[in-house]
Order: sequence, then C-alpha cells, then structure tokens
Amino acid sequence: MRISAHSVASAFAVLVLYVAAVVWLTWPLALGASTHLPDPHPERRFDTLYMAWVLSYESHTLTTDPARLRDTNIFHPARDTLFYGDTGFGALPYFMPVFLATGNPSLALDTMMLGSFALTATMLHLVVRRFTGSHLAGVVAASVLLLDRWLLWDFVPNAPSYAVLQYFPLIVLLAAAPARRLGDALRLLPFIALQCLTDVVYVATALMVPLGLLALVRLARPATRAAGVRLLTVLALAVALLVPLYAQHRAVALANPRLAEQTNFPGLAEPALSLPWGLVGFWSPLAVPLAAFALIGVGALVARLASASGPRLGLAWRHGLLWTVVGLAMMLTPTIVWRGQTITLPTAWLGIHKYLRVPTRLGVAALFGIAILTGVAFAECAARARRAGRLGPGLCALVVLVAMGFEYRRGLGPALRDPLPASYPVASGTVADSPVMDALRAPGGPVLQLPVGPAGGVLPTFHARAMYRSIFHWRRLVNGYSSYWPAGFAERMALATALPDPRALAALRRETGVALLLVDAGFMRVGRDAWLDLASRGGRDDLRLVTRDGDGLLLFEVRDAGPSAGAPG
Repeated sequence: MRISAHSVASAFAVLVLYVAAVVWLTWPLALGASTHLPDPHPERRFDTLYMAWVLSYESHTLTTDPARLRDTNIFHPARDTLFYGDTGFGALPYFMPVFLATGNPSLALDTMMLGSFALTATMLHLVVRRFTGSHLAGVVAASVLLLDRWLLWDFVPNAPSYAVLQYFPLIVLLAAAPARRLGDALRLLPFIALQCLTDVVYVATALMVPLGLLALVRLARPATRAAGVRLLTVLALAVALLVPLYAQHRAVALANPRLAEQTNFPGLAEPALSLPWGLVGFWSPLAVPLAAFALIGVGALVARLASASGPRLGLAWRHGLLWTVVGLAMMLTPTIVWRGQTITLPTAWLGIHKYLRVPTRLGVAALFGIAILTGVAFAECAARARRAGRLGPGLCALVVLVAMGFEYRRGLGPALRDPLPASYPVASGTVADSPVMDALRAPGGPVLQLPVGPAGGVLPTFHARAMYRSIFHWRRLVNGYSSYWPAGFAERMALATALPDPRALAALRRETGVALLLVDAGFMRVGRDAWLDLASRGGRDDLRLVTRDGDGLLLFEVRDAGPSAGAPG
C-alpha cells in the first residue's frame, strides 16, 4: 500500500497532538523525567522500581555480556533469576536507546511510558479514522483510552512496560478483514509477537484469545474458512516465536517444586468480581468515563434507526463488539457476585487462575474494543449532526470530551473515586553520587543492602530499593524482588533480619559469600542506633566500616571472623 506524504504529515500531526495531551495529563512528570518516576500509588512503588531495574539490566547485559542475560545480579547466589518475574522485553526498543545514551533509568522509563501512551493513542486514532473516515471520531476514541484511570493512574504507572500497547489497535484493524492470501495474513505476525512481548501472560492472553476465537468463527463459515486457516497459521507462528520465553519460565517452575509458595502474592489476587460495576471499578482496565458507554448506546440506536452505516462502519461495530465481549468474559474472576448471589464459573474448575492471578488485567482487550466502539458510535452521531450544519460534529465532539474529562477528573460514576489531584504524583528517581557509591562501583563480591524489612525480610519495598540502586553499580545482590523468589531466599533474609548479630553474619557469609553490607540507615525504623554506633567505632572484627555518607548510608566490609566472633554486636 502506497503511503502519501500527506498521510505521513497527518499522522505526525496526530502524534504531536497526543504527545501534548499525555504531557498535560501527567504534568509535571515530563518536566522532571530525568530525576523523578511516576508515583500515583506510593504503596506500590516497588513495582515501578522493579521495572526500571529489569529493563536497565537487560539493556546493560545485552550490550556487554549477552550470555549472562538469564543470571541477573539479584537473589545471589541463585541462577536463572531473570525468569522469576516479568521480563518486559516488549518495552526494550523504547527504553534501551535512552538508557544506553544517558545511563539514566528514570529518564528512560518515563520516556518509554509517556511515549508509549502517546503512540498507542495515535495508533488508535488512526485505526478509528480508517474505519470511520473521521479524525474527530479518532480523537473521541483516543480520549477514552487516555482518560482511563487504569492506564494513567491505577496500574500501568506501577508496571510501566504495560504502557507498550501501540500494536493492539493495528492488530485489530489488520485482523478485521479476512486475509485472501497467506502473505496478507503474515503482516500480523510481527505486531502480534511484539505486542505479546509486553507481557507474556496477561497481554499475550488478552490478544491471542480473541484472535483465536475470530479464526474459529471464520473456520465455521465456508466462505471464510481459508482465511481462518491463515489466521490460525499466523497465531501458531507467533506462539512458536514465544516458546523460548515460556520455556525459560517453565524451567524455573520445574526447578522450584514449591514455587507457588515462594512469593509475596500467593493465590488469586482479586476478590469475587461484583457485577456489573466491578467491571469498571478500581484496578480495572475498563475504568473509563461512563460517558463512553452512554455514547456507544446512543450511537448504536442511531445506527439501528437510520439507514445502513456502510461496510467500514459495520465492520468496525462487529470487531469492536468482538474484542469488548471477549475481553469482558476473560476478566471475570472464578466466582462472581450478581445481585448478592455468588456464582462459580467454569473457569474455576479449569484451574487457570493459578497462572492468571489478576484476571481483570485481561480486560485490556475490552478497553480497545470499547474505545473503538466509542469512536464508531460518535461517527454515527456526527453523520446525523452534520445535517444541522458544518459545526454539528465539532460541537458534538466538544460535548463528549468535556463530559468525559469532567467525569475523569472528579471520579464520578458508580465506582466512586477521589477527585484527581491538581498535579500528577511523582517520586525521586535519582541515586546521588557519594563515597559509598564510588566504593560500590569498584570490582568486588556480593552486596547485601539493609534493611530488608519486617515479615521475614521478604517484603518487596526494601529489596526494590536495593535493586534500583544496583543499576548504578551492578554488583551482585543478595537482595531481590520478583514475582517469585528462588528456594533458600526467605531463609537468607531471615538471617539478614538478625544482623548485625555475628552468628547470622557468619551464616550469611558461608551461604552467599557476601562481601559488603550497605546499610541504608535513613530508611531504617528499627536497629538504626545499633548500626550508627557500630559505624562510630569503625566496625568490629567481622565488619569494617569502609565509608559512609553522613548518617544516611553506611558501607561495611564483611571479613572472616576473628577471635571475638561469638561476641554480641
């Protein structure tokens, strides 16, 4: 298909529009991108730090020592630790160039996340424009996406790789019309593979299931059977491309027979979903303004009462509905609540939710379906409003955008929320240079950063801080946080909680070879005075103070125990 210069200029103008919109909606994050990270939910900050770490590690290792990719610097001395959690490979093309050019994980993460928001909105706009012939319809559809609290506030800022959803609308468009040749169908393959790499569990499932059902529907009709075979072929090839990644995760599970217990997040992460309002509630991808649903209803009524909408609009209605309905079905928990009655669904018997702990994330498929339906519904209404004058469609768009924006800001609707603050919450993403950091950058053995927190020392907040700091020195860490932890990690952290006890330190040294203790005294609530006192004395036989940054960071060298090894610390 030939692309004209006018089309390129038009697409660029649309991109500029959504870059400006994203910057405005998340201000002042863009202003402080080099020093701050998104922080809409401080209690979930550890996931943001984890994603900054894993993308930085992958970028660093792929360009320095690719053979070590599986063996990250966390959970020392465990092996193959990359695949204990989300790898986020789909975000690398957007994160890696900035990180390698600047060495700044905060700037790379913010650029990747904000840029992906803008790219996804742009792609959705262009797809709806293709379906409807209306840029205004594209604006309305993209606004549904950008005014989704799940995307900009509830979840994605805590898992920024999920922002890379820009292939989704294009896949919907390319899959909408049955492919007449295998070559046409194969155009889908790179986009499916890239989109699945965003997250090989939730995003991949949310994408592949609707496409698989679409292929089966086409197989059932003689006229489209060949197209169904072609689509299934493409899906099979996409799965084949992803098999190496799934195999690595599977190897971790086989090496850890009790892996389901080696986590801070056992079992299903969500209570029974209460219908219907739970579908648009907190942490749901469908936390869009309810004005969008109202517009879909009005548009459907207009289309029903008026004459035929035309083949493109009809195609858009059908496929928007397909992705919406399938996405809604996938996001249901094993048991749901309807009018006070608890109902067990067949998925509970299948046991799939031990792999899909947060089924509402699968609603990302429905998010794009609803955004497309909203744009198509607007196009239906605008076509009738145009009869009242040329300004009719523009006025309709203004009313819709104002209504959605007001609801978004004020948190209105059945799933009541707090109004949004005047500015987007951010947190510091810098690690200041100091004598401590200079010492950590020198070659040497593993580091344990303290504190590791209460509750057995495995809470993610403390370890994610250590991992983020490690981006600036890349020493091996005894600390670690991921979806799961390796066998033996909890026992090692139990010893860490007992420090500076000499016996616990000796046991940790035997098990891990730990060479340095980095004590983040400014982050300590318990035991801070003991460490400051130890630092004031320069250490003891088995711990020597190397350097310090005031009373904030203390760096100790772990040494072989001397004659007083059994003495209290």
